[in-house]
Formats: sequence, structure tokens, C-alpha cells
Amino acid sequence: MIRLGAGKRGTDGTPDGTGDGASTRASGPTADRTPDGPGGGPAGRDGGLRGRDRRAAERGGGSRGTDRRSGGRDDGRSGPSGQRQKPRSLLTRGSPTVRLTGRGVLQVNLNWPPGHDVDLDLGCLIEFTDGGQAVVQALGDAYGSLTSWPYAALDQDDRTGAASDGETLRVSMEHRARFRRLLIYAYVYEGAVDFRRLGATAEITGPDRSGGSHRILLDDSPPGAVACAIALVAAERDGLAMRREVRWFTGSQELSPQEQIDHAYGYGMTWVSMTKPPR
Repeated sequence: MIRLGAGKRGTDGTPDGTGDGASTRASGPTADRTPDGPGGGPAGRDGGLRGRDRRAAERGGGSRGTDRRSGGRDDGRSGPSGQRQKPRSLLTRGSPTVRLTGRGVLQVNLNWPPGHDVDLDLGCLIEFTDGGQAVVQALGDAYGSLTSWPYAALDQDDRTGAASDGETLRVSMEHRARFRRLLIYAYVYEGAVDFRRLGATAEITGPDRSGGSHRILLDDSPPGAVACAIALVAAERDGLAMRREVRWFTGSQELSPQEQIDHAYGYGMTWVSMTKPPR
């Protein structure tokens, strides 16, 4: 069943996946309608490419986040352009904000140590200046696109934690004038009852790589918390302002984690239950 939000262009419906070892419902998009494009279709389709083919086309260049096998080492070495990068900063409750400038690609990487055999999902709720909305996440095959609406794309779905680079969301800053706000979130699909002891970290790298990257630790989960609103990104005159949120949600039989996050931040989307194929 597909349910689209009435009266909201670009609204994605979204699904439910109850995972083994998880106590939550999960929601994921079932259909897209673009604010400036010709109609829509089932989520997970974009320009005729699907799944890995599309993700490979959208992946582009640049760093894909901290490699778990490297131990997260950051020595300030030069990037591809030869420009020396600043070391990572840590966003905390006492220092929660950072300004992002430039016109390249904003990257958000979700990473967690191997060995937990847990499926964590990275996602993003997007609100556009024209009132359109979109969801980018693996559930529902809503991987998005960097080169067309919604100008944000997820690279892969790490189902077990085995991928050394986790999951990375990329947002095109070339289209930053279209964005009103983006909410970055993560949730447990299956394999754990909450975020405790998972050691998950979000790392945000702006398009101006000389500004370094910014880490947000997801290490203060209360018992039963299966979802986290990680960061809120809002448009400014010359760039984007990002604020650490780290707001935890427990999920329930009535509302999926995505629905709880949506309600808390006033997006007002319509969501539909959905599950992933078995691992």
C-alpha cells in the first residue's frame, strides 16, 4: 500500500521493518513526487538506475568516512587537492554548532565497530524552500540522487556492520538554496535492542575540506533507545548551519522511530510500514 501526504509536493510515504533483536517498528519511503520534476514512481528508482548501479553512479569521489580498520587515525594529511586538512573536531552539548560553506558535497558518515552484527540505518528528512519534502534512507530503497531531486544520496546499506566505511549520506551544496532544513538521523533496524555499547559515531565533512570534519558521538543512549536525531542542518545566507541534536527515541508499537522523529521536528509526512528482505 502506498500513502502519499496530501497537499505536500515531494512528500515521501515511508515503511516499517521490525528487526530481529530490535524492539521497534521502522518506516521507509514508498513513493516520491518531485517538486520540480516529472511526476514520480516507486522509491528506489532514479533515472532508470536501481540499487547498486545507481548508488555507484551517485557515489562520486572524495572520502567516504573513517575507515574502521585504520582505527580512525587523523593526522591532518593533505587531501586529493594537496590542501592540508584540519583535524576532526568534536561537537558536544557545550559546543554543538558549526557553519558549513562551499559548493561541493556535504558528507555524513555513520560508522560503528565491527563484530556487533547489527543493522544500523542512516537517514535524512529534507524540507525544501518550495514546501516539498523527501526522505533518504535504505528502507524503501529511497537512496536518493545527488544530480537530481532530492539532491542527496545514500551510498549503501550496511546490513551487518561488516563494511569498513559504514554508511555515507552525501548532500549537494550546489543546490543548497533549495534546502530549508535537513534532519540527519539513525536507527537500529535489527540486531540490537538499543544503541548502548554499539560505539556508533557520526562524522560530518563539509565541502570545504580544509575546515576539517566534525564528529558526533552516539554514546549516551538511554536504555531502549533505538533511534537518534543526530543533527539539524538549516539554510543560512552563505551556507548551512549545523547543530548537534543527539535526541533519543524509543520507538513503540504505534509509531516507528521515523514517525516519532518526524512528529518531534514537525515535518508532518505520511509513513507506511515496510520491511527489508532477509539478510
